[in-house]
This record gives sequence, C-alpha cells and structure tokens, in this order.
Amino acid sequence: MAVFGDAAGDVGALDAALADFASRLEPAARRKLAARIAIDLRKANAERIAANVDPDGQPFVPRKKARPTRLRDRAGAVKRKAKAQKMFRSAGKARFLRREVSSGEARVGFVGAMARIMRVHQLGLRDTVTRNPNSPEVKYPARVPLGFSAFDRLHVLDQVADHLL
Repeated sequence: MAVFGDAAGDVGALDAALADFASRLEPAARRKLAARIAIDLRKANAERIAANVDPDGQPFVPRKKARPTRLRDRAGAVKRKAKAQKMFRSAGKARFLRREVSSGEARVGFVGAMARIMRVHQLGLRDTVTRNPNSPEVKYPARVPLGFSAFDRLHVLDQVADHLL
C-alpha cells in the first residue's frame, strides 16, 4: 500500500493528540476503533476524488485540453471535440483505494499500478504519459487526492471521544 507523506496537513499533531487516548484502550478495542476511522477516511477521500477536489476544498488543477479527434479518418472529415472528463474516475473504487488496520494505526492508500500513478499526481512528479517507456515524459501538477481535511480531523476526534465514553 502506497502511503504519501503528509502533503495535505500536519498529521503528526493529530497523531500526538490521539496517542494518549489510544493508550487507555485494549489492543482489540484500538483495532476496532482504527477500523471505523479507516472506513470513514476511505469514504471521505473517495468522495473527494470523485468530485476532483483537494482535501482543503480547492478543485484539482484541470487536465490539459485534448486534441480534437476525427470522426472518420479521411480528408475533409468532420472533427469532433474531445469531451472533458473528470480525472481519476476509478481511483476511488475499493479495488484501488484500500484501508489497512492494526492495533496501532489505520492507513488509507492506493495499491498496485494506481499507487504509482497517484503518487506522481500527489507529489507533482515527472512521468511518462502512457505505460510505454518511449512515450513523452511530462511534469504533472500537484493534485492532492489523499489527505486530511479539517472536517476529517474533527470527525476522527469525535469518533475517539464517542468510543471512550
């Protein structure tokens, strides 16, 4: 499972705040709480990815315009405009966006080839346009598909408080 640093905020502060609460729980109870938190974080991130929105609420940098394609492949053929589509349409599916839980932590991240693709977008790295190694290499703008929003942080703290009470 690919885990991409803390590009979307200071997760360390949240982790420190929860460490004291977690020490009061048995390992089985911690794991159960971590599972509930991971499910909710996965759902929140999947919804943001589907809406093409960063955790801070800003829309993703739009993809470049595609060239028009020919309807028929002959001279004088009618051209068709490429329809703009949302990015990462399948990235939020459970097949690619997974949760991992232990008694000490809950993680949400991508797996497989999707992990490599999303890492390039999360960090704004250079990569080839297609899987073909001879395809052109492009620098992608940073788009943050995974991260903690302010609402996510409050929700995690609420879940911990509800679990302890």
